[in-house]
Amino acid sequence: MQKQQHDNSKLMKRILPKLGLKFLLDTELTEYTQDKIEKINSVVAFSGIVPSTVAVSTKKIQYAAALVKTDDGTKADTAFKNQMRQELEQMLTEQAADAARISNGDIALYLSTGYEAKNTKGSHSNFLPQVTRLELFYGDNAGDLKARWDPLPEALNFSVWVYSGIADPENSLVKEYIIAKIGRRKITLRGLPSGKIVFVRVRANGAGSVMGAWSDLAEKRVP
Repeated sequence: MQKQQHDNSKLMKRILPKLGLKFLLDTELTEYTQDKIEKINSVVAFSGIVPSTVAVSTKKIQYAAALVKTDDGTKADTAFKNQMRQELEQMLTEQAADAARISNGDIALYLSTGYEAKNTKGSHSNFLPQVTRLELFYGDNAGDLKARWDPLPEALNFSVWVYSGIADPENSLVKEYIIAKIGRRKITLRGLPSGKIVFVRVRANGAGSVMGAWSDLAEKRVP
């Protein structure tokens, strides 16, 4: 009972990032990124954030250069720009997730990064069942795994944990993803350690502290 209360207390501190990157024009993404870099650099609490603002800045510069070349460029230039955008978006997603972890429930601290948090008010369910039939597949690129699970209409989104220690997920966490609602279509978990065996579990998130039980774990070697 005490352990369950402790776990519930920790869950109530969860902050779910909201980025909305797909709505940004290519030129707007560079401004968005620079805004986050400047705000994070101004707060000491985020000095150890991962990815670092230096790493994000480097990727932003690469993306901006690729974007310029598309003005009168080839299809290959456009494809490269799209790849750079995808990589930059992934870094921003990971950085927002780490900012939420560092903030540990302090929403004001989290919002000081410039990232927004999901508003989970208005959920129609006070209970979420366990995610079922989690399956893993090899991704199209090194470091990528694809995952799918049964639909869960009551969920607002899902937390996906990838970890290396089967008996200790929290202390062996490799990556955490916040995934929008999906059915049985596959989603891609990017940036994983190639060649390593990892364990994956998924949990449904609802309003406030309403969260379902973790799914049964799935195991896969990362390509």
